Amino acid sequence: MHGDYYESYLKKGLKPLDFASNINPFRPGDLHETLTEAIESAYYYPQNSYRSLVEVISGSTGWDSKNIVFGNGSIELIEFFFRTLRKGVAIVQPTFTEYERFAKIYGLRVHDVPWSVEKILEFIESRKPEGIVICNPNNPTGEFFRKAVMEEISETCERKNVKLMVDQAFIDFVKTHDVDAFQIRSLTKILGIPGLRFGYGCFPEEYAEKFHDTRIPWSVNGVAKFVAEKYLPRLGAFSRYVRARIKTERNHLVRNLKKLGFECRGKANFLLCEGEFQAEDVFRFLERKNILIRTCSDFKWLNNRHFRIAVKKREENRALLRELEVFVQENS
Repeated sequence: MHGDYYESYLKKGLKPLDFASNINPFRPGDLHETLTEAIESAYYYPQNSYRSLVEVISGSTGWDSKNIVFGNGSIELIEFFFRTLRKGVAIVQPTFTEYERFAKIYGLRVHDVPWSVEKILEFIESRKPEGIVICNPNNPTGEFFRKAVMEEISETCERKNVKLMVDQAFIDFVKTHDVDAFQIRSLTKILGIPGLRFGYGCFPEEYAEKFHDTRIPWSVNGVAKFVAEKYLPRLGAFSRYVRARIKTERNHLVRNLKKLGFECRGKANFLLCEGEFQAEDVFRFLERKNILIRTCSDFKWLNNRHFRIAVKKREENRALLRELEVFVQENS
């Protein structure tokens, strides 16, 4: 887990350059000031109905308030989706490993489906799974299905009575769009504050009602609520700014990594890389330089040559590229 691993470095008095976590480096300029102001909220219980929060989410997204859900990180909403299933779930792979963990917790049979619209549609048509999960943009590959593709998948699921969950935790780093599904987003990734924990989404009304009937009281703390209510109305303009900055830096990384022999892919704020070297060797070399990356051999259908890096600011990206150049020279 990200937190456990990073904390082990902090206990040693180290603050590594963290390319392992897919967090926005271009935070809002007034974020620190906002967090300081939000501290006052910690002295009081948040309103458990969260009426003002629901109004802000609805006004910012256009979603009907009857469909809105929110939680202590998007992971709380993901977990709820798995609780709605009884038999099995199809997971589009390779992807976020927590989906399969939740499936196992609830005793669900898991069907792995490749990241291909043709394969996904074929599986839904022929196998009619109880539920299917798609991470879009996908973690760790960075692949992204555009709106027309997701609409086709959604319509097929509706026709076959298949529950569709779309994890859009990274949607703000690409072009946002809605889809008729259990739709889940994260605010704290685009703001660059994952430790605050705030996720929100749009569920079918029946399930949104069930979620609120069973959720833990005060699941969103006052500080997270304060921050969400301030930044959600500004999220569209801020995301467009971030996408432009990320695109510039992502292109810079891809160009220079290709010169070093690494093939990269990804349309969000991270890249999946593959070279001729063992990813674990790359990891250990960079770790000695106080730089962290994410090896990917624990993801289905990826191998020990794959690793993932976040897109960061130019100076940090240059630091990574300099050390990778040294690694390649020493190991070629």
